Amino acid sequence: MDEQVVTWIAAFSYPAVFLLLVLCGVGAPLSEELVVISGGVIAARSGANPVLMMAVAWLGILVGDSLLFHLGRTLGPRVLQHPKLRRVLTPRRVHTVQQRFSRLGAGAVLLARFLPGFRAPSFLLSGASAIPYRRFLLADGIGAVFSAGVVTWLGYRFGARILADLRGGLHWVLGGVLVLGAGWLVARWWRRRGGLGVPAPP
Repeated sequence: MDEQVVTWIAAFSYPAVFLLLVLCGVGAPLSEELVVISGGVIAARSGANPVLMMAVAWLGILVGDSLLFHLGRTLGPRVLQHPKLRRVLTPRRVHTVQQRFSRLGAGAVLLARFLPGFRAPSFLLSGASAIPYRRFLLADGIGAVFSAGVVTWLGYRFGARILADLRGGLHWVLGGVLVLGAGWLVARWWRRRGGLGVPAPP
């Protein structure tokens, strides 16, 4: 699958990055980080514009996340009982996400962007709650600047070495420390500024 993702991006460039990231957002079994880094690698190899690649990745991430938000908004409280979403909305995840919403408001959306496994539950529950879409979009957009911008740059700058590390699992150590640290710092700053306080999801 890793090689196929790189092949698609090499063949279709920006549209492939956008569509693959939208699919990642709605639950396709793809690694968002792999898609974004591959976009940076292909930009370096093909001479594509890295800034445009970052922008396309950012937009693809936001569209995918927004689809989850609107699915949660459409279902409302029923999202917790939906048979196809129970695998994502486990009791432990729901409890954790609700606690974060109580403390951080819409800032929990920003933090969730850096926590694989909690992205989909957070975005679904934010849609099912009273969070206005514009606040969701602001919080997610800030987090996606890192996910799209910095990660694309890593692929553009370090190329095949980053892809090799990604396949070998090193990114779970280095990337995990980096994104969790960034998410914690941003969430702390967000909370001190008053966040975007909203009611917790039902």
